[in-house]
Amino acid sequence: MRPLGSADTEVWRSRLPVTRGTRGAVAFAHDEHVLAGAIVSPDPDVERAARGAYDEIVRVMCAEGFPFFLRIWNHVRDLNARCHSADINHDGESQDLQADGDRERYTCFSAGRHDALVAAGLTKSDFSAASAVGMRGGNLSIHFLASRERGRNVENPRQVSAYDYPRQYGSRSPSFARATIARDGSVFVSGTSSVRGHETLHAGDVEAQVEETIANLDRIAVECGRSLREAQALKLYVRHAASAARIVERFREAAPAASLLVLESDICRAGLLLEAEAIILSDESSIVHEVRSP
Repeated sequence: MRPLGSADTEVWRSRLPVTRGTRGAVAFAHDEHVLAGAIVSPDPDVERAARGAYDEIVRVMCAEGFPFFLRIWNHVRDLNARCHSADINHDGESQDLQADGDRERYTCFSAGRHDALVAAGLTKSDFSAASAVGMRGGNLSIHFLASRERGRNVENPRQVSAYDYPRQYGSRSPSFARATIARDGSVFVSGTSSVRGHETLHAGDVEAQVEETIANLDRIAVECGRSLREAQALKLYVRHAASAARIVERFREAAPAASLLVLESDICRAGLLLEAEAIILSDESSIVHEVRSP
């Protein structure tokens, strides 16, 4: 994804000794509390790629003793493009009766992710904070944080829980929570957009979408016992580079202490123009987050 601001690199460090390793296709590093990992899949069938990648991720987390997700970042090439998965039909329907959303690469990715997590024994209450955004190259890249102890997953009263979206958004609803609070009190807010209930609002109006997105971020921060103004880091995904300056200006007002990483990216729904996520690390956290300029 192309950086649209002065920062182009996101760095996670630990204040504690770190162990590094690889298992299969997963590269990871962990201290005694948190594991960070990454996997890249070259499989062009994004549904199959997601299912295989999450299978591997869960195996590595359990093998290393960090069985609980804290935060997941999914990057999917051509997120809004037509999906050509050979395994697209989950409900016994004929192809021509499926919802249009079933044919997008995002919903195909969501189906593969959901099936892998359910096969691993996870339920709705286990789904952590996450985001899924578009990239121009590759196929599927996943980064994640995991913990030895279960965090608390939090939902936004302004929005239908993503895992309970109606059928129009695909045969498998997105498997994530609106935010996750780690045992040390750190808050990870999922990718958040101009969605109220389950519907996209303000199509084509970037200023209105910014305000709706900030309202959602404000509310989920409150539900986590924090404030958006406490956010130490924001990541903004912007569909059209020309609107980035206006978006950044408003988010700097809403979260003045936060570092900003701004990226050009497709968003999970074609009508959405931006997505934003937030991090509020507690003083007790062993991990440190930074964004850096070239």
